Amino acid sequence: MATKNERVQLEMKIMKYRLIARQMAADPVESERIRVLVADLEKKLREIDE
Repeated sequence: MATKNERVQLEMKIMKYRLIARQMAADPVESERIRVLVADLEKKLREIDE
């Protein structure tokens, strides 16, 4: 079972990577890489919530 701290850490990472993705919008390769990373982090977050 994940702790609340782990969930908060995941949420912070997601926000950080979304910010980076917005800043890197001119580079489609990097933006896609970050989008995939965020999707994986969101999946982990949903697993914690279950």
